[in-house]
Amino acid sequence: MTQVWQPAQLTRSQLEERRLFAEPYLREGTLSSAQTAELCGVSSSTIRTWRQRRSEQGSLDATFAAGRPRRLTDEHISDIIILLQAAPDPQRYPDQRWTCPRVREVIGLRFDVWYHVDHLSRLLREWGFSRQKPAKRATEQDQDAVVAWIDTMVSELEHKIDAGETLAFVDEVGFGLKPTVSRRWAPCGQTPILDAKPNWKKVSTIGAIMTTGQFLQPTHQTAIKGTKVIDFLTHLLRHVAGKVTVILDNASIHRTKALSAFVAGELRLSLVYLPSDSPELNPIELVWAYVKHHMLANFCPKDVLALRFRLTQVWRRVRSVQLPTRLLYGSNP
Repeated sequence: MTQVWQPAQLTRSQLEERRLFAEPYLREGTLSSAQTAELCGVSSSTIRTWRQRRSEQGSLDATFAAGRPRRLTDEHISDIIILLQAAPDPQRYPDQRWTCPRVREVIGLRFDVWYHVDHLSRLLREWGFSRQKPAKRATEQDQDAVVAWIDTMVSELEHKIDAGETLAFVDEVGFGLKPTVSRRWAPCGQTPILDAKPNWKKVSTIGAIMTTGQFLQPTHQTAIKGTKVIDFLTHLLRHVAGKVTVILDNASIHRTKALSAFVAGELRLSLVYLPSDSPELNPIELVWAYVKHHMLANFCPKDVLALRFRLTQVWRRVRSVQLPTRLLYGSNP
């Protein structure tokens, strides 16, 4: 007799398919156990087990065990999620980190349920958590001022965009010879070595991303001062048509009398200042972070000239990327 059913792999669904294929033959009794076994590709003892299972259960459909009952109730899990959404107790964990051993300890002390540390990472993912790098926020930041600024200014800025005005988010950044260290693949037990220059020489960049998708930036050998800010805004006005609103922080170089006089003399230009210590409200900070942690990660220039050459390539790459054309903290993407 030719074997009819022969799966490539015995998955759980295929095992059930094979049993259900054999069930009509077992019910009709037209074939012997040996013949049915040869037809299904199993042993005769398996056929006898199937006959017994069918007589006891009425069919050969798959059955599923209920499994071990959960050790935490839904109410317990809700309490844990609320607890983990807040920062750890600073008296107990001053570094403000939730780790699997700490979560295990908190659950064990509160509910007397002690999970294995390796199992907790799976549970945390099921509860909607993931490992994330915290964003830093200045302790001096006035949260009420930030909320008030967003409530009052975002809608006003959106109206400016709708009226055809360009928003320019401006900021300065420094790039040094010391590399931004990032993880990379390497043989186990062999830590990679970066041969970096042990000095603090750097270059400074002032840049702007516009709601038109443009990106402008000059890089200087020295620190950015008030006069260079004015030079940059002059450069910006040459490249952007129509009215321009510049959004920038409260750095002293942005508050000079010379800059105020320059803006007063430019009818197309106006300034909007962000709340103090609120870099997260300036989208260009995302550009600087991407450049440092991705495009310049582990890059060890031998001198400032090599650094500036590399930055030339970086800025070309940044301009090729689709930059945001709306506010990043408003209702629009």
